[in-house]
Parts: sequence; C-alpha cells; structure tokens
Amino acid sequence: MKFIIGLGNPGEEYAGTKHNIGFAVVRELAKECGIKMTKVIHFSLLGRGKIAGEEVTLVLPQTYMNLSGNAVSELVRREVKDLKDIIVVCDDINLELGKIRMKKCGSSGGQKGLESIIHTIGTNEFQRLRVGIATEVHRGDITDYVLSPFKHKELRNVAHSIRLAKEALQGVIEEGIDKAMSKFNKRKAGTS
Repeated sequence: MKFIIGLGNPGEEYAGTKHNIGFAVVRELAKECGIKMTKVIHFSLLGRGKIAGEEVTLVLPQTYMNLSGNAVSELVRREVKDLKDIIVVCDDINLELGKIRMKKCGSSGGQKGLESIIHTIGTNEFQRLRVGIATEVHRGDITDYVLSPFKHKELRNVAHSIRLAKEALQGVIEEGIDKAMSKFNKRKAGTS
C-alpha cells in the first residue's frame, strides 16, 4: 500500500494558494483515478483505491501546513508499515513554477510541512515530490507569497505543473522512484 500525502492548509480561504499545490495534485490524482476523498481519520481527509493495480491511500492532512507532522505521525503509527511507502507532495519556493523534483529522502529545505513531518516522525527517510511555485526571486519572509493565489497569467502553467506531478506519482507507483526520478526530474511542465 502506497500513501500519497498532499500538504496544504484546510479551508476555503486557502484553496488555490501556492502553499496548497500539494493538495491540488492529490485531489487531481483522486479525480482521475475515481478515488473519493471522504473519510476523515488520523487528522486527515483520506481516500482509498487503486492506481496501476496498486492499493493506495490518498491523504490530505487537516492540521494546517506547519503541523502536518501531527497527521502524518498518526498515520505512520496506525497504518504505515514501511516509510518507503510514503510519498509527500508539497510546494517548493526554491523551484521554478513548472518544475518538479522527486527525491527518496532529504532535508526539509525550509518547507514547514516537511520540517514538521521530519521532526514528528523522527526521520527524513521518506519519498517526496516537490512542486515548484517560484515565479520571482524572494528574500526574507515568504509567508504572504506562499499564502497568496497564483496570478491569472500563471494558471495555465499551474495546471501543467499539477498534471506533470500527477503523472510523476503514477510513474512512481508503476515503475518505482528511480525510473520516475530519471524521467520526470528533468522535465518542465508543458514539455515531453
């Protein structure tokens, strides 16, 4: 069983913000695969189904981004048998909009949701898919930027990014992370 965890903030006021692109990717994956995200358990909204013949649980933590670790640790404690079965999907301000990066493990890179998960479960040994949200250079406090929606002119590229991330997740399930990393980490949304 794979656990695909999209990070974001619950609530209508955060829908469509840059910080919620992890939610958007998992919701799009659920929609395409006919998985209903209706069950609330482990401080998360869950949907269970199959992707490429593999049992999956899609997860949207409802604890807010900076406390994502609370939901993920509960999931790990109760359901996850191997941390290699987790794939966390999150935004990355250091990655240009339209690009994605998959990694087997690593640091949080300053992403508060990843930071919370690493701190709470006590390891960084889980897969992650970072989705670029950078549209300009930022210095200092980035809170307003990540909690703001994308500009209208960026929405087409956002849709391409979500599609690319969704394909990458399907690639991990079908072929494993090594092949998926080699195939998708070099691509940019809108290219083949």
